[in-house]
Amino acid sequence: MSKSIADGITLNEILKQVVCLRRSIAQYDPSPEDTRSRANKRFVGESGKLLSELRELRETVSPVHFGPIGITLGRSDGIAKFFAFSFANQARKPLKCLNDAPFFGSGVYAIYCVRLGEACYRPLSKSETPIYVGRSRPLNANAETVEEQGKALFKRLKEHSKSIGKAELSLADFEYRAAPIQTGMEAAVEDFMIRLFKPIWNKEVKICFGIGKHGDDPGTRQNKRSPWDTMHPGRSWADGTKENQMARSDIEGKIADHLRANPVIRTKADLFKRLALG
Repeated sequence: MSKSIADGITLNEILKQVVCLRRSIAQYDPSPEDTRSRANKRFVGESGKLLSELRELRETVSPVHFGPIGITLGRSDGIAKFFAFSFANQARKPLKCLNDAPFFGSGVYAIYCVRLGEACYRPLSKSETPIYVGRSRPLNANAETVEEQGKALFKRLKEHSKSIGKAELSLADFEYRAAPIQTGMEAAVEDFMIRLFKPIWNKEVKICFGIGKHGDDPGTRQNKRSPWDTMHPGRSWADGTKENQMARSDIEGKIADHLRANPVIRTKADLFKRLALG
């Protein structure tokens, strides 16, 4: 920043610059050349310095101390791996039959593509690699039973079923697993499962994300259509959006590249071997 607070610039003026910068970032649409440009290298360096300065200023002006986590056990991969073994041993159920048997519990779930459907999804058909992994938080943050956790898993899967049903997809092409787990472990287990499977509908994989969106309000209709809605039109609020974040052909290309780089896990035996060796 060209002027410090000591030079006379006020916090409100800095705030205006930060808000303006955030808007510019939201509107930025990178081109393939950007990753190789001289401006790219300079941006990486300058943005790193800016992030450090913003964190320091935020710490200075905030009445509440932030700081790093002082004590951590790292990722809970040991517990998450145990869960993954147990999770994979459960029978998969048809997503189209979800409403026939509501259930209690919060935890982690996975959605699987079991028929050919879209050509780009064919490698996933009937495999142990899910197309999406998610979690649900309990109704009661201190829940000790699935009843106290509420129907969080069921409701989350129901939301996805509605999205799939509105799109040009058939619920009959999908199955799911859902497992209630100890309250507080949802995030660690979901994180492990996403790193293990790298599901193409998850936002963390950055390919065909967007199924979890609940809609844009009128003030944000300028947002570009998510890749998931580009691939699977049908949600009215997404169909009203004018531009795509990615062209369908680019999404299909990224899916193909991703599945070549991360081969699907075909059977339970393959999955258990991966977990044991990992």
